[in-house]
Amino acid sequence: MAYVLFIVGTVMFFINAEAVLNGNAVECDGSPMRPGQWCASFSGGGSVSYDEEKQNEAQGELVGHAGIGLAVLGIVLFASHGITARRRRR
Repeated sequence: MAYVLFIVGTVMFFINAEAVLNGNAVECDGSPMRPGQWCASFSGGGSVSYDEEKQNEAQGELVGHAGIGLAVLGIVLFASHGITARRRRR
């Protein structure tokens, strides 16, 4: 279980790492956006407003932080299992 939590948490973080590390900046293809601007995506089709992109980044940041929490929980469970196993051997 500890391995699964660690792997899932790490994957969640790395998928959303840009949103976590980006802070409050809102970007469109690496360029900073300002309120009132739109981001056009040619690959996905359609466009996204500044507010929508800010909301998407906030959600990605939340998922990234949850991933950090899951990874840390996995590490704690793994360490506690190791400590318990060591105490049983005494």
